[in-house]
Amino acid sequence: MKELLKNTKDFKIIPNNFKNSGELVIQEVNDKYIKAKLILENNDGLSDYTKGENVEIFGVNDTGLIYLETEIIDTNNDIIILDATKEYSIIQRREYSRVKLEYGEILFKDMPENIIVSIEDISAGGVKLITNTKLKEDVCYDIEIKLSGNMRIECSLQPIRVAETKDDTFSISGKFVNLENIDRIVLVQYVFKKKMETQDIKIDDNE
Repeated sequence: MKELLKNTKDFKIIPNNFKNSGELVIQEVNDKYIKAKLILENNDGLSDYTKGENVEIFGVNDTGLIYLETEIIDTNNDIIILDATKEYSIIQRREYSRVKLEYGEILFKDMPENIIVSIEDISAGGVKLITNTKLKEDVCYDIEIKLSGNMRIECSLQPIRVAETKDDTFSISGKFVNLENIDRIVLVQYVFKKKMETQDIKIDDNE
């Protein structure tokens, strides 16, 4: 585990309450525990990181995307101690199901802030929007996806279907491009957790 984490970067941590997901800076690793610093938007999110709670950790290295589900042993403000005896795995891509974007928002970097009327659904592959401005299908738009207070993803959106609605708005179905692998996995897990909250879904480790 020590050598694995030493060569891994871009750690993301996800508690049961996804909206308080954040980043993780590893400080110490041995055979029994992982000591790390949480980077959250504000200290209110620390309430979801308590002793005995399960969390999921994602990271990326030369071998691929590392996934670890582990337990919190102890905390001290933004310093967290995690069980290092759990087995890690290379996460498998699940189907790109779509869910509502409940906690976050999407911002177009070079467009007016009020371009989006509503976000219909989102997946790890793309998003469906209602906008008050017609977007071009042959253009990639730089966007920022805010999933939670400290979980932000930057990529581009290429519209693949643009249709005018009865309300003089536009229905935009687009795919994500220039999306980092670690960010795509975060989106996959976001969608999976939201589906678990609304349906009776059992996790299959062999999925």
